[in-house]
This record gives sequence, structure tokens and C-alpha cells, in this order.
Amino acid sequence: MRSLLKPLTVGILAVAGLATMVAADSLPNPREEGLGPTQRLETLLERVRIEQGQIETLEAEFVQFKESAMLVDPVEAKGVFSYAAPDQVRWEYLQPNPISLLIQGDEMTTWYQDLDQAEKVQVGRQSRKVLEYLGAGSTMDDLLEYFTVTLTLPNDTTQPYKLELDPRFARVAKRLQGMAIWIDAEQYLPVRLRYLEADGDVTDYTFRNFRVNRGLPDNRFELEIPSSVDVRLIDLSHRAGLR
Repeated sequence: MRSLLKPLTVGILAVAGLATMVAADSLPNPREEGLGPTQRLETLLERVRIEQGQIETLEAEFVQFKESAMLVDPVEAKGVFSYAAPDQVRWEYLQPNPISLLIQGDEMTTWYQDLDQAEKVQVGRQSRKVLEYLGAGSTMDDLLEYFTVTLTLPNDTTQPYKLELDPRFARVAKRLQGMAIWIDAEQYLPVRLRYLEADGDVTDYTFRNFRVNRGLPDNRFELEIPSSVDVRLIDLSHRAGLR
């Protein structure tokens, strides 16, 4: 399960760009007639930046489906994802094993509740690229730096757009063979993410019941870890990252 947590946040944060207010009648339309493939992709990404740049808080239910050669059968997990601008993220796994993953600025805490273990990762400036790649702080522009993107436009206008991402660099492909992100055609939120890891493992997420800008409890980004839990501290500031 621990290896599954590394790339989780990239899909949601990938659509949280810079806040921009634009009149509704001038919003970029990915379905505008006459656009070529490159222009259509650029238009979609710009619309994503605009729409999601206005997000202050977001919460959604998620289902994770994992296939691996190390697993006898595929594993399904369920939980809740929470986000507050600019850099607070929480993945709360409820089934089958309770796991809390909290990201705040330069610190990432993972609490394996059933194991009475936790990890706190301190991220130095030199390791910022590590967390960007692992999905702890990526924007769509970060993804474009590391991946080439292909857009599939569904015939049904109610169906999500599909972005397929292939690694640009060998050092990235060593960790991730590819990704796919499905973007809702109305809210421009990711409703599905699919990761193909270098070892052939597949991790698939679906999201539902989005709650955008409805506020979150003050303690949503607090973890009350009991003193009896063994907390391991990891300092990435002295480790080499992706540059």
C-alpha cells in the first residue's frame, strides 16, 4: 500500500492552476470548430487552469482499484480526498485499511493506523522536484514538463475529455510508464486517474460527489497521532531529486 501513495495527488493538483477571473462568454471552448489537435489541447488546458484556479476548497469521494503481480487479486480501496488552496491535501483511506496522508507545504505525513506507524517527510528546497514528480505539488504545467499529452475528444459532449500522458525522459519512465486523466466536460475536474507504473502495476481512481468551495472543517488538515504510534522522520533535503 505504501508505494501506492506516492503518485496520488498529481491528478487532482494538476488541475489547480493560477486563479483567473474570466467572463463566461469568453471562456476557452475545447469544442470550438476549426481547432487543430494542438490548439484544442491548449484550449482545454487553458480552460482547466481558469476553472480550477478559482477553487479554494474541494472534497470528493474516491475509489482506488489496484492490479499488481504482487497481489493475488486486484485490491479495491475507498476514501475521501480533501484539498484547500494553496498547498493542503488530505487522502483519507477508510476501507479496507485506515490510512491518512496529509500534505502541508513542505511536510508530508502518512499514518498507517492499523500498524501504529507513521512517516513524516521533511522536504528541502533541493528536493522540491522529487515531490513534484511524486505528485505532492504538481500543476498541469509541471506535467507538461515531464510528459507529452494526447487529447481524446469524445463524441458525446457529456462524457469526459481524456488526456494520455507519456514520459518525455527515461528517468521518469523508470518510475512511471504513463498516465491517463479524464476531465469532466462541465466542471473541468478530474473524474478518473489511471497510472501505469514501471513494473507494470496499474492503479486506477474514480472520483464522485465533488464539493467545491463549500468550506472544510478547521481540523480537516490536522492529524492527531497518538503518542504510542511509532513516527519515523525522513529528511529529503540531502537527497538528489529530479531536475
